[in-house]
Amino acid sequence: MPMYQRPFMKGKLYIHFLVDFPESLSPDQVSALQKILPPKPASGLTDMELDECEETTMHDVNIEEEMRRKQQAAQEAYEEDEDMPSGAQRVQCAQQ
Repeated sequence: MPMYQRPFMKGKLYIHFLVDFPESLSPDQVSALQKILPPKPASGLTDMELDECEETTMHDVNIEEEMRRKQQAAQEAYEEDEDMPSGAQRVQCAQQ
């Protein structure tokens, strides 16, 4: 995903899925689902749509651990700023 106000920098997109699938469906349930769901597409994606797709791999992620890691990295960056001397350093002229 593009980052906010940085269209050329890509970030990570996290999607949390919780899906409960039934063990089986009765014929009445199948017909009821077919009535409320959109019809199956007649064909797959067009060539142009396939060109627009970005192939990726899904990974399991522990969101809490990832957020802790990001907070730690942000804290370390903040601490590094504190270690830097504030203000401009003076340059002394070399005597000839």
